[in-house]
Amino acid sequence: MVVGQFFKNGTAILFKRQTTIISAATIMMMLVLASRVLGLVRDRLLAHFFPVGFLDSYRLAFVLPDFIANVLIVGTLSIAFIPVFTTYLNSKDEKEGWKVASSVLNLSLLFFALVAIVIFIFANVIYQATPLKADPDKLILTANLTRIILVGELLLILGNFFTSVLQSFHRFIIPAIAPVLYNLGIIIGILWFRQFFGFELGLYGVALGVVFGGVFHVLVQVVLAKSLGFKYNFKFRFRDPGVARIVKLSLPRAASIAFAQAEWGVSLFLALFLAAGSAGILGFALDIQNFPIGIFGITFATAAFPTLSMEWSSGKIEDFKTTFLSTFHQILYLTIPISVLFMVLRVPVIRIILGTGFFDWPSTVATAVTMSYFAIGIFAQSTFFLLIRAFYSLHDAATPLKVAFVSLLFHIAISVGAIIIFGGNPIPVSFLGLAFAMTGIFSFVTLLFLLDRKVGGFDKAKLYLPIAKVVFSALLMGVLLYLPLHLRIGDKYIIDQIIDTTRAFNLLVLTGAAFAFGLGIYTLLTWWLQSEELKTFAKLLPDFKKVQKFLVFEESLESDAPSR
Repeated sequence: MVVGQFFKNGTAILFKRQTTIISAATIMMMLVLASRVLGLVRDRLLAHFFPVGFLDSYRLAFVLPDFIANVLIVGTLSIAFIPVFTTYLNSKDEKEGWKVASSVLNLSLLFFALVAIVIFIFANVIYQATPLKADPDKLILTANLTRIILVGELLLILGNFFTSVLQSFHRFIIPAIAPVLYNLGIIIGILWFRQFFGFELGLYGVALGVVFGGVFHVLVQVVLAKSLGFKYNFKFRFRDPGVARIVKLSLPRAASIAFAQAEWGVSLFLALFLAAGSAGILGFALDIQNFPIGIFGITFATAAFPTLSMEWSSGKIEDFKTTFLSTFHQILYLTIPISVLFMVLRVPVIRIILGTGFFDWPSTVATAVTMSYFAIGIFAQSTFFLLIRAFYSLHDAATPLKVAFVSLLFHIAISVGAIIIFGGNPIPVSFLGLAFAMTGIFSFVTLLFLLDRKVGGFDKAKLYLPIAKVVFSALLMGVLLYLPLHLRIGDKYIIDQIIDTTRAFNLLVLTGAAFAFGLGIYTLLTWWLQSEELKTFAKLLPDFKKVQKFLVFEESLESDAPSR
């Protein structure tokens, strides 16, 4: 009886409509946290089973498939599709909306397939233009991995389509579960498929795991999409007004993503000229930086986007400003202290996450320094997603495009300038992380300034005072945490005399205690400064106590579940 009710209400919760930004973001954060944790587990397994030199091919193999999928498809579905599709939902014209949705899906798959076929055929030729030409075996491996990953990206396009559809209906739980299963698929590839190919070719098994994860990503969402009314229609309808609006809105976004992807491509290309494994180290550091960005930045921006779009389209300008500022400050409240903690605890964080198997001490130090430079821009990278969605809520795609182009030039200038400054000597891989952070901060400042002008100006006290409170609290937390951890007697740290940090368990306990201590200080400081964001999050605590009631006891959740 109880078990049956658990599954009954559990299914209802999965299909339940999330009606507020904070509730949607909270649910998504928990699931994205699970996905990001699995992502770190994936990276730890990669570091354990493969030398970092092998992972250069793995990282490079994702560049072209990711570039095409993100430029042509993902930006269209996540940004351009939702505002237009919700217009049909609001006007009670769902039937026409589903026809438009099918056309967008068909066009997306067609464009990707055409470009993917070219890459599939000419992958070896393409990689001849990189430093890999000096290592034929690595070039062939990278080309073959790219071909396999293209299949996984095709599935992710389909999965991202269903994600956008479900988010348009304010269903956020199932879309947030999909990336969890995607990472699980890759982990299965590392642990299981890898064994069929042997040590030197084990990365083929990892690539098959990407395909496996893509299958999971689609299947977990398709049932709910169909229950909401989705019916596939094999028509392209190039001239449909809705399709035309989506294409028109997506073209600048596609170009913006192309510029952003090019930033990563430039850094990865430069990393290939450095010591073997530099691309792998850069990828690991980026993944760790993306951990808080995915949990806080993307979830809040995704949850806020439908509300921002509706408020602006309804002419509720002040409501739009309020929604944006509250979400903006909540992201900063959560990410700025994480940035500081990552900088202060960079080495133990890397040792805990990656310190296993083939991942040696020089790789640990290089990744830690690179990650700490990435961390400087975590707050900017996190709010970037909200800023972009704010402009798209205004149906303004031109401004983010211009900023993305200028940011790319800024990024290239920094990278090339470094090569000139170092006089032709190899630049440290950590500098590539710093270049990313500086570019992110440049984009953040520029977009915020332009959005302020676009919406008629934010109240400056409401905009900057919460930021000042958070920055002050986070910096003071960092100082109070750094000092006791770096006290020395002679040439030895006191903390090392108390705890043997060469043992993994001791290091884990120490790092966990340091995080807890730092966050405790930060919370007390923001409480003392009467932070509104802390008050908002505090109001959520009683809701977590209701989880057992929702899952086990009889509740009238069926009214929120899909009825179609």
